[in-house]
Amino acid sequence: MRERTRSLVLALVVLSAVALAAPGAANAQATVACPDTFEVLHDDTVGALYLPKGHYVITVISPGALSCAEAADLFRQFLEDWDGKLQRPWVVDAQYSRFTRGAGGAVGFSVAATSSGGGGGGGGHHPSGAACPGTFQVLHNDRIGTFAIPKGNYRITLLSVGRISCSKAAAYFARFLQDYDGVLPSPWFLDQETGTFMRGSRNVGFRVKGWVGPAHPSGGGHGVHPTGNRCPDTFRVLHNDSIGKLRLRKGGYRITLVGSGVSCARAAQLFSSFLEDFEGTLPKPWRLNVQTATFTRGGGGSAGFRVKPAR
Repeated sequence: MRERTRSLVLALVVLSAVALAAPGAANAQATVACPDTFEVLHDDTVGALYLPKGHYVITVISPGALSCAEAADLFRQFLEDWDGKLQRPWVVDAQYSRFTRGAGGAVGFSVAATSSGGGGGGGGHHPSGAACPGTFQVLHNDRIGTFAIPKGNYRITLLSVGRISCSKAAAYFARFLQDYDGVLPSPWFLDQETGTFMRGSRNVGFRVKGWVGPAHPSGGGHGVHPTGNRCPDTFRVLHNDSIGKLRLRKGGYRITLVGSGVSCARAAQLFSSFLEDFEGTLPKPWRLNVQTATFTRGGGGSAGFRVKPAR
């Protein structure tokens, strides 16, 4: 009887060990390395995952639920993401270079650098379009409407070649950063998820993303914002007000000098006097650009200041 009991116990132990090992074995078999590689054209990141430029092998987890072509397209989308916070339920595991549908999910894929290249249905490349060679520097935390843009260096990528040049895209980006209320001039619109600015079409425009790798001192896409000197203190508007057609909600405002000839103290004094004017008519030779909330002295606009809500 004792021997029989011992045999039963041993059998249960063996069965338990097999049951515990089975999921691992199944998971090991449920992966497929895609035959073609995906090329990352410049150093990039997806959240905390750093991806040096080069070719990558994509390995699909649970290939019955996700194809190589789908994994490659998802990888492209994740690389285009502005802040690395992927759309639910997708998450990135930077330690294992893995993307899964849900934390620890059974559906997803991993990527690994390889020295060999290739193309085809399981491959692809990023970015689409043309990456501009220089950096665009944002000198302080800023925003375009509700789209927050931390200070730092940015890469500009054209959505299509020949429609907009790198220098033109940099000029547009600087102009949009100067915009007072974040409402872009028609026909421009912004996809905040990817940091993409489009001119009436998803094929015309440019995308911006934080620069990864050594900064380039120059290049066709380089630029800087803001031009002029930003005043160190904020100006507080105590109640909702207006200057002509420019609506100013109560709160703090940053003042940035334009050109030369006006100091921060003088700009604050002028801003206060413009707010006090009953009709909102500026004294000559001052003029107002409502789109950018810029006050300039004379038609040439060589001296003045710009205001923007401090957030």
